[in-house]
Amino acid sequence: MKKLKHILILIKIYTSYVFRKIHCNYLPVRLWIELSSRCNLKCRLCVNRDIPQHLKGDINFDLYKKIIDEVKDYAYDVNLFHRGEPLLHPRLIDIISYARTSNIKTRIHTNSTLLTPALSRKIILSGLDLISFSFDGYTKETYEKNRAGASYEKSLKNITTFLKIKKELNSTKPFTIVQVMEFDEELASKNFKEQKKKFLINFNNLPLDKLIVRTPHNWGGLLKLSRIKKVNHKDTKLIPCTFPWYSLTIFYDGKVYLCPQDFDGKVLIGDVNKNPVREIFNNQVIKEVRKKFKTGKIKEFSPCKDCDRIWRKTFMGVPKEYLGIFIKDSLRK
Repeated sequence: MKKLKHILILIKIYTSYVFRKIHCNYLPVRLWIELSSRCNLKCRLCVNRDIPQHLKGDINFDLYKKIIDEVKDYAYDVNLFHRGEPLLHPRLIDIISYARTSNIKTRIHTNSTLLTPALSRKIILSGLDLISFSFDGYTKETYEKNRAGASYEKSLKNITTFLKIKKELNSTKPFTIVQVMEFDEELASKNFKEQKKKFLINFNNLPLDKLIVRTPHNWGGLLKLSRIKKVNHKDTKLIPCTFPWYSLTIFYDGKVYLCPQDFDGKVLIGDVNKNPVREIFNNQVIKEVRKKFKTGKIKEFSPCKDCDRIWRKTFMGVPKEYLGIFIKDSLRK
C-alpha cells in the first residue's frame, strides 16, 4: 500500500516539476539528514576539508527523532549522510533503527575506513536498506592520492569483509554499491582496463549488488580542479534542478538547505528547531527558488548558477544521469 501511495506521489512530483509549480501539494519524499559534518579524511575530490572547525559536529539524537517523527507519514527514504562521514556518529545503529521503525528506508554513503567486523555485522542486522562505499581509484597509487589519510589495502579489506559477513548472514540487505570516481591520470593510463579488471576480482563470489562509475562534479562551483570544466552558460542548456520539487537537505544542527550540492549552506531554507518540515517545504524562501528556476533567473543565483548538476541532458524534462537510479531506488523493496 505504501509503495502504491509513493508511486502516486512520484507522479505528482513529476507533474509539479515539469510545469514548474511554485507551490507543491505534497511533502518531500526524500531527505538528506547529515549525521556528522566531520570527516576523518581530506580527499582531493571533496570540499569537506574547507569546512571551518566551529561548523563541524554531529546531529543530536533527539533532534533526529523529531525530524523522523515529523516526516514518517510522507517521506519514503532518508540519506543518512551529507558533508561528513556517517560512521563517525556514535549512535549510527540507533539512528538507522529509529527510521526503520517508522517504515522509512535508510541509506548511507561511507568511505569505509572506520568499518570493523563488529560494526559491519551491526549495520547489516540493523535493517539498513542501502550502503554505498566510495572508493576513488582502482590502484593503490590513485586511491591514496585521492583519499588523503586512507590505506588502499585496509579500505578494500573493510569492504570485502563487510560483504563476507553479509554473505555469511545470508542477508539481501543492505543493497551494496561500490562507487568509483574515474579521474585524470588513471583514465589516461594504458593499463586502465587491466587495472579495473584486477580491482573487480576482489569482489568475486561476494554479494556486491552494483558498481557505479562516476566522474567528479564541482560541488556548486566550490571544487576547482583543472580537469573539472567550469559551467559555460553560453554552450549549455539550463535544466531546472529536481531537488526543490522533491527533497530537503538538513545539516547536523537542524538548519535546512536547498540541496546536497549546497555544501557551504548558502541557501538557508529554514530550521527544524523552529519550524516543522511540512512548513519549510513550501515556505516563501523555497518558493522563490522554484520561481527563479521557472523564469530562468537562477543564472544569477549562487550557488546554483555555478553548479554543473543543473546543466545536463534530460529525458522528458528529467536529468538522464539519475533518472533510472531514482526510479529503481524508489521502487526497490
